[in-house]
Amino acid sequence: MAIRKRPDHAPEEMLEANRRQLEQLANACGEEAGLHRPLAEVVGGAITGIPEDTDLAQALSDRQTTDRLVQLLDENREQVERALERVREGAYGICEACGHRIPAARLKFQPSATRCVECQSHWDRLNGRTA
Repeated sequence: MAIRKRPDHAPEEMLEANRRQLEQLANACGEEAGLHRPLAEVVGGAITGIPEDTDLAQALSDRQTTDRLVQLLDENREQVERALERVREGAYGICEACGHRIPAARLKFQPSATRCVECQSHWDRLNGRTA
């Protein structure tokens, strides 16, 4: 029995679906947390009266946490878009830093990877990122 090879556009379809999902999650999180509305509206008008310090602090903390989550989702979406560009250029699976092939296991685990593990680790260190 012959094994069917996946078509060349399979990574692109998977990445495109991932991009749409990340975009929807970021929008949903931002909408649910009220990031697009004034803080006074989100906390139910508590700011217009005499606010309880803990209520206001909690509202600000929740908003900041959600804002950071949306930021991370946007960063992941941008990474997926970079991987999509590499698919369209015919460079998907090739490390953008060193030019070596990215192992299939890494692409299976992280389809939006545009760097090999070594180059990604180096980039993370240079940019102050941790795992």
